[in-house]
Amino acid sequence: MKDKIIANAKEDLPLYFQDFNTFWNKSVAEMTDDELYTTYRSSLVFKNWKVSLNSIDIKNLDLIFDELFEDINASFFLALLGLYRSAHMHMRSSIELSFQLLYFLHHPIEYKLWLQGDFVIKFDKLQEYFNNHPNFETDIRPLIQNIFKNWKTFSKHIHGESPIFFQCEKDVRKTSSFSRKDFGIWKSNFEKNVYYLNKLFLLFFKKDFNRIPEASRNILTSLLEEDEKTIMNA
Repeated sequence: MKDKIIANAKEDLPLYFQDFNTFWNKSVAEMTDDELYTTYRSSLVFKNWKVSLNSIDIKNLDLIFDELFEDINASFFLALLGLYRSAHMHMRSSIELSFQLLYFLHHPIEYKLWLQGDFVIKFDKLQEYFNNHPNFETDIRPLIQNIFKNWKTFSKHIHGESPIFFQCEKDVRKTSSFSRKDFGIWKSNFEKNVYYLNKLFLLFFKKDFNRIPEASRNILTSLLEEDEKTIMNA
């Protein structure tokens, strides 16, 4: 039986790869230049936050930044393969890691314990913590609420709270072809998720913002709405 399964696997794996490659190419072909610009720009956010904080000598949290970059990239690449449920799971992880990163910045002891697997903080506690954090000069609660709303939505994909969150129920899986509807839902959630998290970081590091490289500042502020551009002014 083992030999038969191995033989089948060696026949099937190239076929799976061909299917993935075909779907990837179709997804890329279907994306407009504007869609490619906004989605790929979003994938660069945490890479630029790492560069930015490194430039002001904050380097001890690179491990989390690297994982955040992996989460956002994984969501982007999985979406190009039509694996939208998994893509949403990585977005929930990006929210949790973002909150933990900012928390650990001012909690080095807890960070050391967390590195050893000996510290856990619940998401609701992190919400309370940031709602009252002195780094924020304005009322942060509406932004936190929007991030939490996304977190709850993305959690539905993890827990399979309804068939509408199943991969097998999506048009892309039923037809084995690119679905503008499925892609559009993911793209909207992806860009909103990165927009909210980036805005959280911008407001948190507002006092240090002019110290970071101009190229990164330009990318990070480019995600803001036009009427929000002034929030980073001193």
